[in-house]
Amino acid sequence: MQQVSAAVALLPLTIEDPLQIGPYRLVGRLGAGGMGVVFAGIDGRGVRVAVKLIHGTYASDPEFRARFAREISILDRVKGVCTAQILDSDGNAARPWLAAEYVSGPTLEDQVRTHGALRADELFGLVAGLAEALVAVHAVGVVHRDIKPSNVILSPNGPKLVDFGIARALDASVMTRTGTLVGSPGWVSPEEYSDAPAGPAADVYGWAMLVVYAATGAPPYGTGRPEVLALKVLNDTVDTSMVPDLLRGLVDRALTKTPETRPSSNELLDAVAEAWRTYQGTQVIDSTGAANDVTARLSRTWILPIEDLSWPAVPAATLRAPKGRRNVVVAVTAAAVALGLGVVVALKVLPDHVDERKQPTDIAAAQTSRPSSTSANRTSTPTATAAVKVKSSTRQSLPPPSTTTELAAAIELALEATPAGRFSFEGGFTQSSAGGMATGRFVNHLASDDLDVKIQTNEEAGHRYVVVADAIYPKRPGADRSSIERLSPANPSWYALMVAGTAGPSIIREVVANSARMKHKGRNYSGTLAIEDTNGLLRQLLNSWSAGDVAETSADSYITFKLTIDSEDRPKKFEIAWCVPVSHVEIYKSVFTTTYSNWTTSHKITKP
Repeated sequence: MQQVSAAVALLPLTIEDPLQIGPYRLVGRLGAGGMGVVFAGIDGRGVRVAVKLIHGTYASDPEFRARFAREISILDRVKGVCTAQILDSDGNAARPWLAAEYVSGPTLEDQVRTHGALRADELFGLVAGLAEALVAVHAVGVVHRDIKPSNVILSPNGPKLVDFGIARALDASVMTRTGTLVGSPGWVSPEEYSDAPAGPAADVYGWAMLVVYAATGAPPYGTGRPEVLALKVLNDTVDTSMVPDLLRGLVDRALTKTPETRPSSNELLDAVAEAWRTYQGTQVIDSTGAANDVTARLSRTWILPIEDLSWPAVPAATLRAPKGRRNVVVAVTAAAVALGLGVVVALKVLPDHVDERKQPTDIAAAQTSRPSSTSANRTSTPTATAAVKVKSSTRQSLPPPSTTTELAAAIELALEATPAGRFSFEGGFTQSSAGGMATGRFVNHLASDDLDVKIQTNEEAGHRYVVVADAIYPKRPGADRSSIERLSPANPSWYALMVAGTAGPSIIREVVANSARMKHKGRNYSGTLAIEDTNGLLRQLLNSWSAGDVAETSADSYITFKLTIDSEDRPKKFEIAWCVPVSHVEIYKSVFTTTYSNWTTSHKITKP
């Protein structure tokens, strides 16, 4: 098997990141996903680990906490050779966390993308190792539920099944939220689109899908929008003609639409072990069982040289960098997915001023726990600030708006008084890598917003974009402006549209003004919006993702929102979700959350 170069970057800790979690000293970030941030950690003996810190949204959910603590206690007992081991966890912490062994090596997805399909012992070693992993997982009463190429690491010692972030105890189906699909489109078993609980047979189906992917170099159901892939999973038959004859019959049985007719993970392991022996023309290496025979054979045949780059040995504090600073990243291997990265895009906003030593903090929580230089960086003059405070004192005595018309008007008046500020953003399209995080500045012009955004992916260096009027301007030599109307997700500039279309203050006003069934308690509001009533950049974003008019391609979809405003009627936090029904019980929900701070009378954002 050929070596794959490093694909993930070890990023410096941000000013909001902790220096230590449990007994683990943090030396950098490995990535961030839908459930939390994954850090590079080192224990007291110098052993490297991957530490996942759960997002605050989940940490405040009692149901999630109960499920997390219960299932981690079960996952501690998984002892497969081809599984990443859970080392430590704390479900009672303010933000729950778990630590897993750090596994070096490329993911199966990276290997296939770079070098194509697997052949010979590479393929047999992969499918046998994954069968051994499933037996170990199922033996302690756990279902993985997210078997896919990015959750398999090809380590120097063999394949490793990783990311138990959505694993479920077999008797815990009552704790899974109704109407929420768990898994990744195109890799989800047919039964997971119904209201039936997903058992071990769902993992067996996922195993067969990986065999087809590894043997062909392509996703079994191709690529497409989640709802299109859902229909293919439910109705289409996977082409297994390129799977080796010794495995094809087993794979076909594992791919049946009815879970009851699929083989068990133990049957998989026995059959694969025999097929591998037949392929090699050898006898049993270890007669104590199929699992031991497979792992012994892996140790003899699996060859994957890896250049494992060292992590920084300096204290974590020396790595910490304010947001917006240009940092040199250290390359590490794709093992960052050991705890599940999910989202592979990180977005940052650069300041206008040149002095990067004085960056204001954009996260309110960090402002309360660490010194902040925000006050030294305000752009408003004392006169302007005083004027704003006079207006604020007048509005503070007014009750919160109670109707959509009143709320939209109040937001418009607030934006006229203080149209500029800072924001932090997190979100993306569910079951895909199209998402990320952002911090930055904006200037509102009532019906539109100007933004200055830097986008960084794990595959390339960061690029800066300015969103002004109906165009996006890359801030790099020789780059052309992009018209928003012609952008697609394949264009790197599209991620600036994703932020502008969900985080701009003008979007809030439009969503509120056109919403229905709005409710509020104090200054916290929620409501819904019919998809045909969306407009502006939000509509253009959804159209670009849907490759057509979203009101036609996803006519049953709809928008929900949650909004909190401050005492001056300015947005504090805005969550917008695009909900797409894919079956009679399942809904894909893409969530975008933005918090706003440091409101002022003006910021200067200009075209390059």
